[in-house]
Amino acid sequence: MSEFQLAHRVPHLIVQPADLKHNPPESYLFVQDGLIIACGVLYALFYLFCMARTYADRTYPGAGFGGIQYLCLTMAYEVFYAFTTTSTLLEKVAFFIWFELDLGFALVALRRAHTPATRSVIQRNMIVGFFAALIGLKALALAYPDDREQITAYWTGILLQFPVGWVYLYLLCKHHGTQGHSLETWYVMPFH
Repeated sequence: MSEFQLAHRVPHLIVQPADLKHNPPESYLFVQDGLIIACGVLYALFYLFCMARTYADRTYPGAGFGGIQYLCLTMAYEVFYAFTTTSTLLEKVAFFIWFELDLGFALVALRRAHTPATRSVIQRNMIVGFFAALIGLKALALAYPDDREQITAYWTGILLQFPVGWVYLYLLCKHHGTQGHSLETWYVMPFH
């Protein structure tokens, strides 16, 4: 069995028990880490593309029903798991960069796509939702404890990101256009 000596020297390279059962070569950790980094870069690009199109079009998918409020859940995810799943400063910084991208997109969307009257209601809802989501994630972590909350982070991440793709697809079909999003957004969406 591989001893994964590299994983003992580089704290963020995690060897999961499921991985150990298959006895992969140590180079597997580089592939795993590279895929995680690539997903993070695509996540960042997704939000940058969304911000650019929202700024230019003065709308975003879901703007008519205040869809930006959903981002309070992903922002809570970024803050909560920055402290529960990370083991290095670099990982924490990455989570906070993603949080800042979520926050940046929310601010651009609020300023460009909403009137001042609806903006204040949405901001209030997002602040309340953020703290409620933090409490909910803590409750999930207590109900389903595991090493560094990896399993709850995985499943809650999927549950938070999956609807974004479906909303964009629905609105693309409904409006027959890409107003508020772009082809660049669609290129990175499957990886988001």
